Amino acid sequence: MKILNFSHESDIDGLGGVILSKYAFATVDYILSPSVQKMEPIFREKMEDGSLDAYDFIFATDLALDNPALELLANDQKLNKKVQILDHHAFSIDKGLGKYPFTKIIEKDDNGRKTCGTELFYRYLLDRGLITRKSIIDDLVELTRLEDTWEWKKAGERGLKAHDLAILMSAIGIERYIDCMVKKLNSPADSIEFSEEEMLEIENKKAEFRAKMASIWEEAEFLDDYAGNRFAVIPANYEYRNEIAEYIRSLEDKKGIKYVVIIALDKAPFGQKSYRSIEDGFDVNIVAMAHGGGGHPEAASVNITEEQKTLSLKMSQRDRLKYLAESNF
Repeated sequence: MKILNFSHESDIDGLGGVILSKYAFATVDYILSPSVQKMEPIFREKMEDGSLDAYDFIFATDLALDNPALELLANDQKLNKKVQILDHHAFSIDKGLGKYPFTKIIEKDDNGRKTCGTELFYRYLLDRGLITRKSIIDDLVELTRLEDTWEWKKAGERGLKAHDLAILMSAIGIERYIDCMVKKLNSPADSIEFSEEEMLEIENKKAEFRAKMASIWEEAEFLDDYAGNRFAVIPANYEYRNEIAEYIRSLEDKKGIKYVVIIALDKAPFGQKSYRSIEDGFDVNIVAMAHGGGGHPEAASVNITEEQKTLSLKMSQRDRLKYLAESNF
């Protein structure tokens, strides 16, 4: 059985779908994308050139499919029978991308518990007998859910372990992380445990984060958005997007900001703006959607265009940060 898995490249939830595919199926190709907007033309191109015909199943996990590819797929009765799209982002729900039989977009379950792309995919595979339930898979899925929904911060030691998974991914990179987790799932262990080498990778990355945070925060510019909300905009490498938000939340003086925008020009292809809530309950997804992106209430993103990046690099840093913070995708 040959599988193609489209998924989100930015976090362990996106990689979780690929990990489950590689565990459950013999032959798996995968394409990682930073956003719904970037995935759509790739999917559409593969529809048009017929390359999707070679696969038995096609999954999109932790990302929804947008139009025009979504409507084209809906009208292709042969192809859409082997496609399943599984997402949990509020952005995708708000855009109405889950109205087809081959799409399932669920942010919360019937009990109000937040879910994630990896969990939705795991349930899908279990329900269809495509994977056998194992306690170690249950563990990886729940750790991934805790990290992706930001519930890790309230989950004690288990939450810290979930966050360590994300730090491990940042330390060893996407491909090594996928291979590492697939090997763990194929082991006789009942839960996800870190080796001494992995713990060293995690601790070294944490030390790097701690050393960087104060200097990154010093470069912040402070602005008011279209609704009068005070926010900080900061230039930083993409891998620091979550840790800088955690650092700011830990400060006694947060400068009165409700959220932070991290400008990561190192994020391919032209950069990305990562939005992170600082004030409890502030919904950054609303702000990101106003600028052409989206995500979750606590974490969202907006892509930077080639034109915006080129123009911004001719500006002073302060003007560049202001321009990019106010730009729309």
